[in-house]
Amino acid sequence: MGRVKAGDPAGAEALFSRYAGPMLGFTERMLGNRAEAEEVTQDVFLKMISRCEQYDGRASVSTWLFAIAANACRDRLRSAWRTTSVPLDAVPEPRGEGSIEGGLLEREKRRAVRAALDRLTREQREALLLARYREMPYAEVARTLGISEGAVKTRVFRAVETLRALFAEEGVSRWTAARP
Repeated sequence: MGRVKAGDPAGAEALFSRYAGPMLGFTERMLGNRAEAEEVTQDVFLKMISRCEQYDGRASVSTWLFAIAANACRDRLRSAWRTTSVPLDAVPEPRGEGSIEGGLLEREKRRAVRAALDRLTREQREALLLARYREMPYAEVARTLGISEGAVKTRVFRAVETLRALFAEEGVSRWTAARP
């Protein structure tokens, strides 16, 4: 980040190389739309450059970047909520070898997970995605979202409980809390 503040383009390139993939994954899961996620991810890195003087070093660079991304996703969802709902089925299905039945079963599981994530509150989905998919420690999630660590734990717990209940209703037998 010091290199970015000094105006060195290589610093921005290094941060982009390191965080663009995970950032895109997070924003895509939050927004449910690859094109919008790409726009938000790009905007995050533009803001990183244009607002680098706001980074004070109290949090890690990744925490600061994911906080910018979370806020951008919230803004995007707020404006989208006024016009239409945002589906989470835009996440691409993985391509792999295997039987047709196995592929169909895997695709159905992914659809079920996306539909269940869509039924969580925005706050629960944010905390769960950062803690479980991004594997951030709760303290870092708290800094990213601007809430207490206890609030993060509560949101993740409630999200997992909601997901368990949803999958129990639908009869999905192999749900595990560790990886939604």
